[in-house]
Amino acid sequence: DRTGTGERSRMRRVDWVATLSRVFCGIVFIIHGYPKIMNLSATTEAFSGMGFPGWMAVPVAIFEFFGGIVLVAGFLTRILAALFIVEMVVAGIKVHLPHGFDVYHFGDPMARGYEYVLALVVLLIVVILLGPGPLSVDGKLRGRTDFPDLEPGEPVA
Repeated sequence: DRTGTGERSRMRRVDWVATLSRVFCGIVFIIHGYPKIMNLSATTEAFSGMGFPGWMAVPVAIFEFFGGIVLVAGFLTRILAALFIVEMVVAGIKVHLPHGFDVYHFGDPMARGYEYVLALVVLLIVVILLGPGPLSVDGKLRGRTDFPDLEPGEPVA
């Protein structure tokens, strides 16, 4: 009770933005990591075909799937978001940039531009700037059980 009136503080917009951004990014990586983990041989082959060493498929698949789960939970949030940014920048430059901006190329369904990767990077930057939000493991570990009255732009955790 931050107000002294017995009323429980409510989450503010910045708390919702932090929480929803983190959870959305985590879900995206879970969804993209799951098929990689479930078919590592095809993922290894795909990585080799894109010019990456095939062995990189395993750590990337594990990171995307399990890192996504941990990001949804809000644990090690800023570290994971930074690592996902590195992964997306590498994928964006090496795989998507040669196909231009637009994610859809009707002539070649496998040619995907960097539009989606860029959107994820921007949202991951939001996650780093705002932190995990109060509904997170990081927030609980820091003893944040209340919803602080923060101004927009002020870090949540």
